[in-house]
Amino acid sequence: MTEPIGPPRSDVRLAGHRRCPLLVLALVVCLFGCERQIGTPLDELPAVGGIPTRNLESAAVADFDPSVDYFPDKINIRHASQIEVEYHRHYKVARIETRGMGEEFEFVLVQRGTAIPETRRDALVIQVPVTRFSLGTFRYGRAAELLGVVDHLVGFGNHAHATVPAILKLFETGKLKKNFNLEAIAERGTEAHFEWYFPAALNRSRTGRRLGIPGIPMAEHQEPTPLARAEWLKFFALFFNKERAAEEAFDRIEEAYEQARLALPPTDSKPKVLVGVPWSEGWSLHGTNSLGARLIEDAGGHYLDAGNRSGEANVTVPFEAALASAREADVWLLGPDFSFGNRLEEQTIDDPRFGFVPAVSSERVFVGHVGYPDGVNPWWDYALVEPHLELLDLMAILHPEIHGNRRLRFYRPLESGTRRGRGEGRIDL
Repeated sequence: MTEPIGPPRSDVRLAGHRRCPLLVLALVVCLFGCERQIGTPLDELPAVGGIPTRNLESAAVADFDPSVDYFPDKINIRHASQIEVEYHRHYKVARIETRGMGEEFEFVLVQRGTAIPETRRDALVIQVPVTRFSLGTFRYGRAAELLGVVDHLVGFGNHAHATVPAILKLFETGKLKKNFNLEAIAERGTEAHFEWYFPAALNRSRTGRRLGIPGIPMAEHQEPTPLARAEWLKFFALFFNKERAAEEAFDRIEEAYEQARLALPPTDSKPKVLVGVPWSEGWSLHGTNSLGARLIEDAGGHYLDAGNRSGEANVTVPFEAALASAREADVWLLGPDFSFGNRLEEQTIDDPRFGFVPAVSSERVFVGHVGYPDGVNPWWDYALVEPHLELLDLMAILHPEIHGNRRLRFYRPLESGTRRGRGEGRIDL
């Protein structure tokens, strides 16, 4: 659609880009004016001169020299399939191409104190490091804490979902307001608004543009593996010039995940795992090639896919197909990424229609919401960027003979009415 911009670059490329969605996006944006959207920072930062030896995380450039590389710290994408990053000395170009949808978004991140480059018309230009940001998708709370940028937060989705101590403290002290809507965060001068990606979000992005809100759709939930999802921490870090911190944090996360996965001794015993819940005339579960299925396999389980070989995270299959798998299920996981009603016990373990499911009769039904049904769920903050924590939970659930003494962090067993009456069956958290 456009020619590459800027001087020769260091880049991490994606193959097979489809440009047509860009044209659609550009046409929609043009309904509200075709000027580039350029985020204007409200906070001034101290200006420094010379050649930086690391990225400027809290400073602007005093004397811009176009020959200087202002981003000596760079990210290296190893797992994520939807992210592309190019470095151009004083600015960087980040692109998202959503898996399966083919939508593409481009962000030009310009070091403060340097020149704004020419860009294609539909690119979003943001000056970095960002000093005010908001989270429409509250799942990046832990990422903000890991990178040390929580103090720059000016808006946070639904405050009732917050579990990160540093963010809870912002609410308690009144530094972070509980009212959350686009108008409110526009008034607070957010320079980057990170929101959960889904195709219908285009209308919301148009509203944000009218208010001058730079919206960044986060599509980590469409990645095929846990480490690919966690690597979106690096994309998030680009907006704060925190590449070095993100690389160091991800190296630790990757090592922890691999160590946990390899800690399971080779075994021929792989419990058969059913996921999701029935609703209407279907059953919602993971595709075989999805992130959720991969977690189960890495934890030493055999995932029952009911014939769904897709890479979709949540897919509805015919009720009859799921029942065939349910008849084999040793463990039933009701993960936090599925929608369900208020009383799961009544829908599953206490429902006589599911008495034939081995996991129900053996009381191995687990819900991925430690605070269920009334408390908050830390899974949304922590499992996103630290998947080894969820992997360890699943290993303890699937192989109690090896990991049974481990206290669960995100999951807990559902209790039948009989067990609740006896006051038994809870895991100490």
